[in-house]
Amino acid sequence: MLLRFMKTSVVLFALFSWLIAGSSLLRAAPVVAGAVTVELIAETTAVVPGERFNVALDFKLEPHWHLYWKNPGASGLPVEIEWQLPAGLSAGEIQWPAPERIELGGLMNYGYEDAVTLIVPIQAAQEFDLGTAVPIHAEVSWLVCEQFCMPGDASLSLELTTASEALNSDEAATFDAARARLPEVTTPWLVSATVEGQKLVLTIEQTDGSAIPSDLYFYADKGGVIEPSALQTLSSVGEGQVQLRANLDVMQLQEPSAAVAGVLQSQSGNWAIDLRIGAEAAAVQPPLLGGAVPAATGFEGVLLNLGLPGWLLLAFFGGLILNVMPCVLPVLSLKVFSLLKHSGQSRAQALLHGGAYTAGVVVSFLALAAVLLALRAVGERIGWGFQLQSPNFVVVLTVVFFLFALNLMGVFEVGTSLVGADTKVSKRNDVLGSFGMGVLAAVVGAPCMGPLVASVSGIAVQTNAAIGLLIFGVMGCGLASPFLFLSVFPKLVAYLPKPGVWMESVKQFMGFLLMAAVVFLALVAGRLGGVDAVIALLIALLVAGLAAWIYGRWSVPVKPKRTQRFAQAISLALLVFATYYAI
Repeated sequence: MLLRFMKTSVVLFALFSWLIAGSSLLRAAPVVAGAVTVELIAETTAVVPGERFNVALDFKLEPHWHLYWKNPGASGLPVEIEWQLPAGLSAGEIQWPAPERIELGGLMNYGYEDAVTLIVPIQAAQEFDLGTAVPIHAEVSWLVCEQFCMPGDASLSLELTTASEALNSDEAATFDAARARLPEVTTPWLVSATVEGQKLVLTIEQTDGSAIPSDLYFYADKGGVIEPSALQTLSSVGEGQVQLRANLDVMQLQEPSAAVAGVLQSQSGNWAIDLRIGAEAAAVQPPLLGGAVPAATGFEGVLLNLGLPGWLLLAFFGGLILNVMPCVLPVLSLKVFSLLKHSGQSRAQALLHGGAYTAGVVVSFLALAAVLLALRAVGERIGWGFQLQSPNFVVVLTVVFFLFALNLMGVFEVGTSLVGADTKVSKRNDVLGSFGMGVLAAVVGAPCMGPLVASVSGIAVQTNAAIGLLIFGVMGCGLASPFLFLSVFPKLVAYLPKPGVWMESVKQFMGFLLMAAVVFLALVAGRLGGVDAVIALLIALLVAGLAAWIYGRWSVPVKPKRTQRFAQAISLALLVFATYYAI
C-alpha cells in the first residue's frame, strides 16, 4: 500500500512539474535593465504547422520614463529586435501601438510611458513535425529616457512545441489589450494629402456625418517627413471639412516623397493613413479650431512668436536662469570663490578674467551645438545635453569633479593655490583657469533644461545651422553674463566679504558641494549602465583618491625633486588606470 502511494505521488509530482515547466516556457524570464522590465511572451500554447502565431515584447517602465515609437520624433531611437529562429519560422513586422507625444528638452518625441506591448507575428512552415520543440530567441535593444537617456538591451528566449491545435495562453489578455491600442486601419472620413509651400496639408472631409475631432494630430510613420517639434494647426475650410497643416522636414523639402503614411490621433481614437501626395493645395488662412493652440503661452509664448529676435532674447534669459540650476551651482561656487580672492584686482584684470570666462562658456556652447547639429544632419536623433547620454563622458566628468572636491578639501594642492582648472600659479595660468572654468560651466550646464531653455533649444535644432549656432551662442552669453557684469563693474565686488582666514572653511565647504555633484553624476552613470557601472565608477574614484593623496603627500616643495617626480608619475599612472577601468 505504501509502495503504491509513493509511486502515485512520484507520478503526480512529475506531471505537476511538467505542467509548470510547460507554462513557464510560454514566457521568457523577465529582464530588468535600469528603468525597464521586459519579457518575451506567446499568445498561444503551441505552434500549429502552416499557421501564424503571435509573440510579444511586454515592456514595463518606471514612472516618468519612456520608450520610443518606430518614428521617435525629434530625438531618440526605436525598439529594435534581432530574431534568432529555427528554419521554418519567419518573423513579421512589429505591430506598433499608437504613440504618445512626449516633450523632452524642447523637442517633441513620440513614444510610450508606463507600459507597452509590441506584438510580432511569426509564420510557421507546414513541414514541422508534431511534437517538435520550437525555440524562439530575441536580441532586443532600446533607448529609455527621462530627463536623460540610457540605452538598454536584453536576450530573451522561450520555447513552444508544435501541435495540431493551439489554445490561448495565460497571456492572451495582454495581447488583447495591446491590440486595443493599435490604430484603426480605416478612418470614418475621407482624407487626402497635398503640399502647400513648406507645409504638408491633410484635408479631412465628413462622409457619413461622423464628427471630425478638433484635437487631431498627425504622426508620420518615418522621420524626415514633418518637423515633430513644430506646431500643427487644424483649420475649418468649409462645411464638414478641415485641414491639418504640419511643417515639412528639411529632408522632405530636399527630396520630396510621393506618399505619406502615419497615424491620425485624437482623444477619441487613432487611425492609420497611407496616402499619395496630390497637387498643391489652395492657400487658405481660416481661424484655428479650439484644439490647435501654441504650446508656449505668456512671456515665453510672446517671445517665441517674435521670430529670431524673440528667440535670441529667450536664449539669453534661459542661459541666465541656468546660473541658479542645481547642476551648475557647484561649478559656479568655484567662480564665486575666485571672485572673493580677487576682490582687490584692477579693472583691467577683472575684464581680462571676465572675458576669459565668457569666452570659455560661449566657445564651449558653440562647440557642443556644432557637434549636435552635425550629428542630427547625418540622421542622429539627439537633443541638447546629449553629452550626458555618453557613459564614458559621465565617467570622466565624475572623476574630474571628484578631484576638484579633494583639492578644495585640502587633500592636495597644485602650485600655490590651484583649484582644478582655476589655477593662480601665474597671471597667464589665472586667465587660462578662468577660461577653463567657463568650459566646465558650459559642459555641466548644457544638459540642464531650466525654464525657457527647453523651448528655444528645440527651435535651435530644427532651424538652419547658422541660426542654431547663433541661438546657442547667445544662450552661452546669458550663462556667463553675471560674471561678465561684475568684471565690467569690479567695484561691485567690494560689497562681497573681504578675503581672510574664513575663506579656507568656505573652500572646504564648497568641496562638499562638488561631492554632491559627484553623487548626481554617479546616479546618471547608474541609469546609463546599471549597478555594475556604479561599482566600476566607485572603484575608479577610490583609485583616483589614492592618486590625489600620493600627489598631495609627496609632490610638495619640501620633498626632494626625485621624490616629487616619482610621486607625480605614480599619481598619473593611477589616475589613468582609474579612468580607463571605469570606462
